[in-house]
Amino acid sequence: MFQIDLKSSKSVCDQIVDHFKSLIKTKTLKPGDSVSSVRDMAILLTINPNTLQSAYLKLEGEGYFYTEQGMEWYVSAVPEKAGSYGRLYTDLKDLILKGNEEASIGRLVIMKEKPYIRVRNLDKYFDGFVALDNLKLNISKGTIYGLIGANGSGKTTLVKHLAGLYKPDNGSVTINGEDAYDNAHHRVIGYMPEDMYVPQYNMKMLSNFFISKHKSNWNHRRYKRLLEMFELDEDQSISTFSTGMQKQVGFIFSVSVMPDVLLLDETIDGMDPIVRKHVFQQIIADVASRNMTVLITSHNMQDLGYICDSVGIIDKGRMILEEDLEDLRGSLHKIHVSFNTDALPSYSPYDALEVLHIENTGVIDILVVRGKEEEIARHLKGFNPSVYYHIPLSLEEIFVYERERSGDSDD
Repeated sequence: MFQIDLKSSKSVCDQIVDHFKSLIKTKTLKPGDSVSSVRDMAILLTINPNTLQSAYLKLEGEGYFYTEQGMEWYVSAVPEKAGSYGRLYTDLKDLILKGNEEASIGRLVIMKEKPYIRVRNLDKYFDGFVALDNLKLNISKGTIYGLIGANGSGKTTLVKHLAGLYKPDNGSVTINGEDAYDNAHHRVIGYMPEDMYVPQYNMKMLSNFFISKHKSNWNHRRYKRLLEMFELDEDQSISTFSTGMQKQVGFIFSVSVMPDVLLLDETIDGMDPIVRKHVFQQIIADVASRNMTVLITSHNMQDLGYICDSVGIIDKGRMILEEDLEDLRGSLHKIHVSFNTDALPSYSPYDALEVLHIENTGVIDILVVRGKEEEIARHLKGFNPSVYYHIPLSLEEIFVYERERSGDSDD
């Protein structure tokens, strides 16, 4: 099995596509061979199932894969000309003509047009302090959204609005078109705060509370399985658990209620790598099989880079950027470039570029530029640089530069 390289200039989707094409071209996979389902492959690679679905759809569209209504996937004969759409689209047309429900069609295409979670012009004040300022947020159903921000930026305040714990001072917060500040939503939201406070409770006592509160959707089998997986003592007081173990407790209860929406406020921070992988695999399984919608806040941006569809960057209570993660990675670039200054024209080679950051090391300029990499390269290479190379930005670097740009715009 291959590893996803987040430092590669290729998107995760394209890396998956290239991997399967290589297996087919080397006859490791042959026509008629079955391919792991989106759910199983996403769990195995610990990546976002929607990203994997996009890769499978691309392979199907190019004639490398075919599918039985998006459930079973197989290797097909590679056509002489790529780009001929195959059985998937025949199945899709058939489903639409038969009036099948959206969930069936959603297995074949990723439907992101209408926000499932929507925040509009949200303001929140605490004793005159502006915690959230005209904030907007959009999350599509069945996706994983990463909310990024420094401490005190407003992440937890926003999450508590989505959980129905805070009521907006201004603006609106809706889930599936309904007001989030409504007891009805507590039945469909899985949420555990960053810091749990359950004095003298053990997990058995807390499970009885959750069973009584979520009778219709409590999954006791899942609760027991996760309890065993994380090796937690059900009879031990939760207050005696380490911080990492308490976060595991929070996760177990939040997903055992089988939520439509899962809110994880720094829940994964402080967990060891093995536990974190189990957590991500459970999240991925629920997104792939139940179309669960997830919002995660975390300081570990490398983890978010693997599993998120889209990210929002919040700073001083304002949403300064909200974008599809693959699009965001493809639109920001770190460029190392050097020119023979005697051969340059009177104007700067950077004048026509959207430069977010520039740093001079004496010989080489390090740029962070927004735009398409091929267009940036074409422009700069027109000035005959002696050095030019492109380095993909990490999600953490994107956060730093976007926040820096936002701060500069206020001055």
